[in-house]
Order: sequence, then structure tokens, then C-alpha cells
Amino acid sequence: MPDSYLFDIGNVIITVDFTIAARKIASLATVSPEEMPAVLSPFAIDLELGNITPEAFIEAASERIGYTGDPESFRDAFADIFELNHPMVTFIESLKEEGKPLFLLSNTNGIHVPFFEMTYPVFGLFDGRIYSHEVGLMKPDPAIFELVKSSLPLDPARTIYIDDLTANCEAASAAGFHAVPYAATRHDEFLEAVSVFRK
Repeated sequence: MPDSYLFDIGNVIITVDFTIAARKIASLATVSPEEMPAVLSPFAIDLELGNITPEAFIEAASERIGYTGDPESFRDAFADIFELNHPMVTFIESLKEEGKPLFLLSNTNGIHVPFFEMTYPVFGLFDGRIYSHEVGLMKPDPAIFELVKSSLPLDPARTIYIDDLTANCEAASAAGFHAVPYAATRHDEFLEAVSVFRK
């Protein structure tokens, strides 16, 4: 029986769709919505590593895509790209009712975190969290899993790690966690996989 659970966020607890933001600002940019995510990817990685501030990201991204709107509108569009995954929220709530310690480990940034923590009450159920932009490390870097082990009150051998990306699950397994891959379209399969550890 696992003692604790460590969750990824994007496409696990909330779905992520960067094209939502691209469509919102496309009329004020010279880059098409289809091209925008790839064009902005290098800046987004720097943002998730904490190498640049949200303000610097917005300035650099706006220049790169020829965006002529105001920075606050860009921030609002970039922040609001999520949809709550209700089946996963139900699972998390059931774990909380059982008294299981719950933790977060996410590649994210200083624009998204304030938005999703304020918008979705489920994030108030977690007992600890490590965000990439705050520690300067991103999954699947093994160093971020070592940081988890040294800074969160959990035992990897008794912790289930949940992520939608194979590389992150592999890194978690190598660090001693019980990694369970997740796909929102196969939520029932996920529950079956987790039940193996819960017996």
C-alpha cells in the first residue's frame, strides 16, 4: 500500500492547450496561431527553468511574434489555457479523504502557477510542491527527482508518481518511485494500474 502520491499537473490534473492562447492573440500578431507554439517554445523553456521572468518572457515573446497588444492581455491569454480533468480531481479527493499525503512535481512557470492555483480549488489539497521555475530544474532531469527525495516528506519506494510523459515516468522509476503513466482518455486503465499498488 503506497504512503503518498506525487502528481504531474499538465495533462494530468488540468489539460493544457497552448493554441488557446495563440488564437486569442493572433489578430495582434504576425505569426499564425498554428506556428506560434513552436516559435515560442525556446522562450517558454527558459520561463519554466526560471531563467527569465514572466515580464521578460512576455517582452521577448511579443517581439518574436510581432505582437502589438498590451503585455497584460498577453499574460491573461497565456495563463488561461487549461481545463480541469474532473475524473482525476475525483481520484485526488478520494486520496485526500483517506489521509494520503499528496505532492506536486511540475514543469511550469510564474504565469501559469498563480492562475491555476487560484482558479482550481483542487490545488489546495496538496501538502507540498516543487515547480521547475522555482528550482531551476525540469523533468526528466534526474536532479529534480533527487531534489524531491531530499525536500519532500516521502519515501520513493512507497510513493506513486503520475505523469503523462514516458520520459518523466522513466526518470521517476530510475529514482525509485512507482511510476504510473497517465492519459486522460484512458482514465479507467490508470485506475486499474494504480489499484495494483493499493492492494
